[in-house]
Amino acid sequence: MTHRTTKGLLLAIAVSLFVTLTTTGFAQESTSDQSAAYSQVISANPFGLLLVPWYNGEYERKVTERVTIGLSGSRLPWGDGSGFYSVNTALRFYPNGNAFRGFYLGPRVGVFWVSQEEGAVGTDEDLGPHLGLGFELGYAWLVGSEQHLSISIGGGATRVFNGAPIPVLRLVNIGWAF
Repeated sequence: MTHRTTKGLLLAIAVSLFVTLTTTGFAQESTSDQSAAYSQVISANPFGLLLVPWYNGEYERKVTERVTIGLSGSRLPWGDGSGFYSVNTALRFYPNGNAFRGFYLGPRVGVFWVSQEEGAVGTDEDLGPHLGLGFELGYAWLVGSEQHLSISIGGGATRVFNGAPIPVLRLVNIGWAF
């Protein structure tokens, strides 16, 4: 991992901690249960684009009142024509029985790959696609008068089958429930 990548990862972790500590105060849940009417959420991380050119998006669909399935993708370019990319699917369990709201946890599986500019120095074993299996946990809110606005934070880890662990970090995703 290069110094630049390490610095970017540390910045992402610091921002994540800040958002985690401050989001709880302003994203209080309403007592009405509008989320039962929604079956999907689309979200993205707007801060990744501003802070670290890190792009991600996510689609989550309700399977039952306690279970959702999601698809996500992310891209972290390194500025020299290379970067890190991933496509994942996740199964999320909401113990409170209210999909899209509250604490969630569950497994995820995905494909991760690293591209490198032609002629760059690095190990070939890390390049290309790799399958990974992991676990995540987080917290989600639906806020606003109609509770369409989705705010979620979370994290976890994925073990790529070539042996390298990859942290899974959701600084804050902002989206729309419908």
